[in-house]
Amino acid sequence: MRSHRSLSTYSRNFSLLLTAVLSFGLIFAFYLHSERALEMVRELRTISYALSDELRQSSADLTRLARSYVATGDPVYKRSYHDILAIREGKQARPAEAVRLDGKRMTLPSAAAPSDTVTGTKIALLDLMRMAGFSDAEFAKLVEAKNNSDTLTATELSAMHLIETSVDYTSSDREKATRMLFDGPYLSAKAAIKKAIDDTYILMDQRTAQLVLQTEKLNEYLRAGFMFIGILFLFLLWRSYRALLTTMGAPLEEIYYSLTQLGGDSASDSFVVQQETETSIKAWIVLAQKKLAKTAAENQEVRAKNLRLTRLYTMLSQCNQAIVRSHSEQELFDIICRDAVVFGGMKMAWIGMQDEQSLEFKAVAHFGEGAHYMAELTISHEPNEQGVLGPISNVLQTGTAYWCQDIAKDQIYAHWHRRSLAAGWQSMAILPLHRHGKTLGSFNLFLDQVDAFDDASCHLLLEIALDISHALNRFELEESRRLSLQMEGLRTYMLERITSASALPEILRDVVLKLELLMPTSICSIVLVDKDGRHLRTGAMPNAPEFFVKAIDGIEIAAGVGSCGNAIATGQRTIAADLSQHPFWVNYTSLTAAAGLGACWSEPIFAANGQVLGAFAIYHRQPGMPQDIHLHLLEMAAHFIAIVVERKQSEESLRKLSQAVEQSSNVIIITDQRARIEYVNAAFLRNSGKALHEVLGKRPILGLPGRSLWSTYKEMFTELKRGQSWQRELSHIDQLGVERIDAIDVSPIRDAAGGITHFLFVEEDITEKKRSEERIQYLAHFDPLTGLVNRSLLEERARLAIAHAARAQQQLAVLLFDLDHFKDINDTLGHSSGDALLVELAKRLTANFRSEDTIARLGGDEFVLILPGIDGSGVEAVLEKLMPVISDTYRIGGHELNVTTSIGIAIYPDDGGDLETLSKNADAAMYRAKREGRNAYRFFTQEMQARSARHLDLVNAMRHALAREQFSLHYQPQLAIASGAVIGAEALLRWQHPALGMIAPSEFIPLAEENGMILEIGEWVIRSAVWQLKAWHERGYRQLRIAVNLSAVQFRHADLPALITRILQAAQLAPEFLELELTESVAMHDPDGAIAIMNNLSARGVRMSIDDFGTGYSSLSYLKKFKVYKLKIDRSFVRDIHTDPEDKAIVSAVIGMAKSLGLTTIAEGVETSEQLDFLRQQGCLEVQGYLFARPMAAEAFEQFMASRRDPQAL
Repeated sequence: MRSHRSLSTYSRNFSLLLTAVLSFGLIFAFYLHSERALEMVRELRTISYALSDELRQSSADLTRLARSYVATGDPVYKRSYHDILAIREGKQARPAEAVRLDGKRMTLPSAAAPSDTVTGTKIALLDLMRMAGFSDAEFAKLVEAKNNSDTLTATELSAMHLIETSVDYTSSDREKATRMLFDGPYLSAKAAIKKAIDDTYILMDQRTAQLVLQTEKLNEYLRAGFMFIGILFLFLLWRSYRALLTTMGAPLEEIYYSLTQLGGDSASDSFVVQQETETSIKAWIVLAQKKLAKTAAENQEVRAKNLRLTRLYTMLSQCNQAIVRSHSEQELFDIICRDAVVFGGMKMAWIGMQDEQSLEFKAVAHFGEGAHYMAELTISHEPNEQGVLGPISNVLQTGTAYWCQDIAKDQIYAHWHRRSLAAGWQSMAILPLHRHGKTLGSFNLFLDQVDAFDDASCHLLLEIALDISHALNRFELEESRRLSLQMEGLRTYMLERITSASALPEILRDVVLKLELLMPTSICSIVLVDKDGRHLRTGAMPNAPEFFVKAIDGIEIAAGVGSCGNAIATGQRTIAADLSQHPFWVNYTSLTAAAGLGACWSEPIFAANGQVLGAFAIYHRQPGMPQDIHLHLLEMAAHFIAIVVERKQSEESLRKLSQAVEQSSNVIIITDQRARIEYVNAAFLRNSGKALHEVLGKRPILGLPGRSLWSTYKEMFTELKRGQSWQRELSHIDQLGVERIDAIDVSPIRDAAGGITHFLFVEEDITEKKRSEERIQYLAHFDPLTGLVNRSLLEERARLAIAHAARAQQQLAVLLFDLDHFKDINDTLGHSSGDALLVELAKRLTANFRSEDTIARLGGDEFVLILPGIDGSGVEAVLEKLMPVISDTYRIGGHELNVTTSIGIAIYPDDGGDLETLSKNADAAMYRAKREGRNAYRFFTQEMQARSARHLDLVNAMRHALAREQFSLHYQPQLAIASGAVIGAEALLRWQHPALGMIAPSEFIPLAEENGMILEIGEWVIRSAVWQLKAWHERGYRQLRIAVNLSAVQFRHADLPALITRILQAAQLAPEFLELELTESVAMHDPDGAIAIMNNLSARGVRMSIDDFGTGYSSLSYLKKFKVYKLKIDRSFVRDIHTDPEDKAIVSAVIGMAKSLGLTTIAEGVETSEQLDFLRQQGCLEVQGYLFARPMAAEAFEQFMASRRDPQAL
């Protein structure tokens, strides 16, 4: 039935094929007809153009012939004219060629006639146009052009007739005929002909384009249909072929081959019948062959199954022998894999085990073909994109076997298809391996055939896996037994070492070595917390590289710093499975790599009180997680190490305590409950002068002033029985007969049950402490040098005195004074002499004042007197007696010293209501006395208060003046009298304050000297002046010098020469261009010291000059020794030299003396020409003053120098 249906299908397909062929022919014929019609449209368009052009051309030819005839009268033109007209009108046959008037041959186009029959036939041009298929609109335009042409023809005939009828062919007739052919109506008619023909062309183009477009669109449809029918034809042709092939089932060659192989062993393998050919002739042949081969295949399968079972039974036998004979898991795994391949017929066998801590699955044994598979093996515990676990992960999770009968079709194993098939594997079995019921591994088997695992094979393989699991249980039990024995031995060894007398480092080293015997591939270490509690110290690490031990020793303890550092800091176990990747070891990766360490597992070591003592660590060569045995060893080792460390620390503490007690300077006594001595330390025996046997069994002697020994002990026992300590101060006489004071502390010693068993006596000698306290109490109120009241007691007494004066409505005087130039005594004779003078002064003051008066020393040479119940007149009477007492000669260290004092007085309540106000006002009065010549006293006035406020404002402002750039330098030119040239400049300091305005140097420089700021300001002045001079030198003024004034404080500072050198070197300026001016009084204050400083500066190349010369009291002998090169005559002498004979004499003498000493002279303050004339006459070399220029800023000074480029003598 199916065969009949297959044949009908073939017949139906063939009929459709014939129909397609006929349809293809019809469409092709119609397409050819359409193409011919398109060609005809194009040909008619050409004919239409030719006929229209003929009308236009004939009209043009007639015009030319008529005009030629009128012009020449040649009858040839007339005959040609009538021939053309006759042909156009159909009165004469149409020739194939015609001759134009210009002599050229004119060939009519073939399209001039609708057919060949037109040539030689008489037919009018309009009739031809009707035959050409013009549209109505086109033909109307052509008729219009023909009519216009006929109009022209009539005119042309009239013109030719005029010429023809002319008798004498005069010029007037010719002109008339010519005008007829060229006048306006004639030309308009010709233009109308051309326009009508052009309109015809446009209409023809539009019509023809539309016809062509329609025809081409039809042709496109025909071509599409043609292609469709062609494709349909090919499809039906293919369908017919397939129907024939289906009926046959195969080509004739295959049918023939199958018939020849019928009954052979390979026939069923040679032919594969597809589902769609099951009813074909080939299928009938193959069906017969399969029935013949089925019996043979069943017999072959039985033989193969029996062979597999035989091999598996052999494998089972060999595995059981291996289980009995193997001594370790690894040995068993290697034998099992080999027997599975050699005896079990497997292509490949391997065993993988999962680490219980890290859950990492690794192959531990393999055998057979495809070893490269093991090198690329990675087992993922995560499901794939479809949420399906891999086969091994599935076995590990479910604990059931996995059977893959055809690897190529197993989608779960798709990731390994290529590798497995390349190794020749076609089926696979994964058998779970258990240890105590937990799946920890798999036994993986591969075969080179599909469907290799039948029920019997699966049963035998599961039995083998079960036997291996039992072996694993046995190995674990044996390993646990072995480890238990090792642990017990280790525990015993550690206990022995704990109780040994060895030192702690030795015990720790032995413990580490013992642990390393149990873990040959590991390095153990013990680190302890340093005494400061912040650093690690190596306790024991005998087998670690020395450089590693040194590197970690002393590392600061912190969370995240190494495994041990983190374990100690956090108190938690720290596992670093891979030191090269772990964040705690990121700073030590090169160190661990050099030491060959891969992992570190660290356990904190806790004391009994919870304090972390250190850490115990196991370093492994390879990265990895610790096993249970390692964790057990970590815990046990840390526990025993803690016991060892605490025990040794306790022993050390006891030893130290014993030494401390025995070596203590305090007396320590231990008695029984009845206070009988059982122990005394060396301090007791040393202090008492007795031997130990003399005091044992006796009670300590407790001597309280005014108390009996019995009452003392009664009081002590009463306190002790209440559980309280007994503390008292005792006095006794020592062996030298000196009274000593002891602080005694007696406290009970209790046993574990809380009962009192002994008493502890601790006696401390506090004699010196008591004396120190008395001394401290004294020093808190009195000056240690003079014994006078200090500031603290002064304030207390002043408060009481002022309160008493207020109640009694009395006055009170506060006197503040110091010694004039006391610093000079300290500088010249030393501080010891100064202190002796102050002590002597204190004695004089104490002897000359009342007991109710208060005399206080505030510090240095500053004293305060508080005189209650006294007014201003009374103060003056006191001072008249006091000042001679103070100024009387002091004999100190072989020297007789005379000092004066400046005293300031403030009266309560007029000058203040408290000590602070009175002291401040007295201080202002004292400074007034100093400014007015010293060795005097002054009462406070309101004017002083204002000056004091001004003084305070200036001092406060000065502290910030430099930083705020309020100081500036002005420069006054110094000129040579002989040449008038500017040879130098004196740098003068100016202070412009934003609020206080311009402050005179005479006001702020003394303040700067008082508060010590003169050094900083002076250094700034020298540095600024030097750098300014350097700038002028660079601008061309290379011989210019700069003069800078030195204050007394600057000059006496030891660093002055070095400072000058540093500034000059920094500016790269030669020292001879710097001139330091020193006042005569400063130089003569300490001439010998001044000589030393000047010599030092002179040796450095710096020039020195004496400023304000003549105002002091210079010794000529010292002047000769001073390393100076210039004397400056003070302005006070120059000012009046033209009116004061004494000033003239002084100036003349100074100039003459300078000449004799080889010194240069310069006069300052020159303001008049008379002064200049006198100085010039006396031989003065240099001058400066307002006559030439006032002090000016640097820019103005530079302009001044520029204005004196060509100087003249002054």
